[in-house]
Amino acid sequence: MKPRGASDDCFTASGWSLCRDIHRFGFETFRKLAEAGTKLVDDATAAIEAYPDVARA
Repeated sequence: MKPRGASDDCFTASGWSLCRDIHRFGFETFRKLAEAGTKLVDDATAAIEAYPDVARA
């Protein structure tokens, strides 16, 4: 992968631009995308721990 343009958050691999795709979903940087993903996983884990019987159903 190689940097694309002036931004450090844009990469192109085999003609696929990650920068374009993260912006399509409203994320300015890979870091913000990762933070949002981490929050979703943490929230899901907390819900499973709070309601284990529902999670097993």
